[in-house]
Amino acid sequence: MAKVEKEKRFRGLNKGKGVDGPVAQVVIGIIMTLTVLFVLLPIIITVLSSLKTNYEAALGIWSWPRTPKWENWGIGLQNITSNMLNSLIICTVATAGVVFFSSIVAYVLARHDFPGKEVIFSAIIALMIIPGVLTLTPQFLLINNIGLKNTWWALLLPYISGGQVGAIFLFRTFMSQQPDELFEAAKIDGAGELMMYAKIAVPLAIPVLAIQAVGTFGAYYNDYLWPMLVIDEQAKQTLMPVLRSLTAQIAGVYEEQGVTHSMYLLSGIPLIFTTALGLKYFISGDFAAGLKL
Repeated sequence: MAKVEKEKRFRGLNKGKGVDGPVAQVVIGIIMTLTVLFVLLPIIITVLSSLKTNYEAALGIWSWPRTPKWENWGIGLQNITSNMLNSLIICTVATAGVVFFSSIVAYVLARHDFPGKEVIFSAIIALMIIPGVLTLTPQFLLINNIGLKNTWWALLLPYISGGQVGAIFLFRTFMSQQPDELFEAAKIDGAGELMMYAKIAVPLAIPVLAIQAVGTFGAYYNDYLWPMLVIDEQAKQTLMPVLRSLTAQIAGVYEEQGVTHSMYLLSGIPLIFTTALGLKYFISGDFAAGLKL
């Protein structure tokens, strides 16, 4: 009886509107606010730590920077600028290669029938069940034997080839649902395959291409193991191995802790922009609408 009375009382306060009622909305707002604060707490701590002086860093993560040391950001940026540029170039080229070649293969598999098409697609899908760690040693030996070690080709070629498997699956699934009438009308107007790919298939697939590009860029930008194995010179190295190396070099040195945290924050700026691009398609509904074509 007591439980029933409490439920009736809540319904009265909530005006019987369920999750749309005022009480429910307040509860949801509090939960969401606490969740956001919990997620942002590590970032806030990192920002504050990047502005601390030597003495303040020694006091722990909860100490407040009385005199913000903005020069830490300048030193941190100077330490990682060249390697961040390396990462941006490599990841941009690799991501463009993955999206371009995967979309072409997906277009052919989606719009054309030929002997062995399903066998080829099944073989591509089968590659998805192979853990990447199993191919790590063979890839390293291959790169080393053909003389590409310590070059950017050692990163670009595996990135472009390895990233196409999941992308082909996603693009083909999407392109196979594109209306046939559009392509038939284009053929009547004299459009060739390249024209239909560039003017119809790709524009309709922009949301899916963008989401795949964001995920691919983020995965390659955060890659640590493979660049560490195939790149020896720091001048050619990507950001993550260098960031880890710099962190290890200045570990325990309080006067450099602010610089370390500033490097962490600066290294995440490119991912903030790419993630914002991906969220644009999720929030606008273009991605979901594309999948329902």
